[in-house]
Amino acid sequence: EIVLRNMDTIERIVHWHEPPISVPSKISLTKHTFPSTIVSNGESTASPLLYCINKPSSVPVYPAGPYYANSLLMMVEAQEGLPPKTLIPLHRIDRATSGVLLCANVPSVARVVQGRMASSANENEGTPPVRKLYLARVKGKFPTASSENLTVPTEYESVASAVWYGNDKNVIEVNAPIAVQLESNKDKSGSNKEDKDTSNNSLMHRIVSGDGKASTSRFKLISYDPKTDQSLVSCCPVTGRGHQLRVHLELIGHPIHNDVEYGGIDNADTRKIQENISAQSISNVSAATSECLHDKAVTAAEVKAAIRLCKCCNRGLEGIKGCFNSAQLLGCGHSIDLHAYKYSVSFEQNTSMGFIADLPPWALTFEGMGPANDCLSWIN
Repeated sequence: EIVLRNMDTIERIVHWHEPPISVPSKISLTKHTFPSTIVSNGESTASPLLYCINKPSSVPVYPAGPYYANSLLMMVEAQEGLPPKTLIPLHRIDRATSGVLLCANVPSVARVVQGRMASSANENEGTPPVRKLYLARVKGKFPTASSENLTVPTEYESVASAVWYGNDKNVIEVNAPIAVQLESNKDKSGSNKEDKDTSNNSLMHRIVSGDGKASTSRFKLISYDPKTDQSLVSCCPVTGRGHQLRVHLELIGHPIHNDVEYGGIDNADTRKIQENISAQSISNVSAATSECLHDKAVTAAEVKAAIRLCKCCNRGLEGIKGCFNSAQLLGCGHSIDLHAYKYSVSFEQNTSMGFIADLPPWALTFEGMGPANDCLSWIN
């Protein structure tokens, strides 16, 4: 036996498999030259740029968990011929969400933009330095006029509210504090969730709670499809809490389509079919790989030992499904109909920059929607 001491490290060698992701053949992006009047670039030889990446859903931004090569930053850097770790993400965006992700290529630009985002979070009046507009496809017919009553569930009335906002009273403002739910295996009613989707990291699940952080969101109906009983809604996260729009839309009874973590419907049959397809694809890739790539410091014997212990290689499809959760196997929870459509960043020198992502296919299914649409205006 070896007694571990402070600062000791333990290493293990594993046979690495990555779960699948859903991406286009080329990830779309635009490059924006950062004004020299705002920041000098004495720290780098690179021209200061902001990258506006149209992030596909299902793809994590950073290497994390079982994702390494199948992460957005690594794929975009490879696609654009950039050295590793060139891009610096300037804000969060959930793996299941698509749309605008802003990245800088030099730290000085990142500091300036992130400083404006921090200022935006602290300002309550006037036009904020950073404006955000999201689109969401939600369940049911979204309220359209101030004559319609807005309610929140009775158990949340003491801490949450939904009211009409603005001069035209056609925007709904939701105020509800958000906290992290620590009890990972209990739903709101206290029942066990083991038979439900466990696609997301339970430590990241949010709930409305009086102990949470103050959170404000605004929503406006764009279009309603009576055939599917779904609405297209523009969304503005006034504050920037994790999963904020998802939690607030579920609170007012209009959960986001495909968002099984926050009120969306989980089709068990479809989920199981897709999980099997993904597991089979991982198995096929493994079988077609003639050589296992490994670090030079790893010996051939260690490679064989890692493969011998690999559940994905030795336990068939059930072994693969035991290594990854449903969202990682693209069963459910990996992609929701929430899209970061546009951002605007203003600076103290009366300069502003705008960024926009293409509309997602599901938004174009609604009547009146096209590549450019005047109704997609700011609501903050």
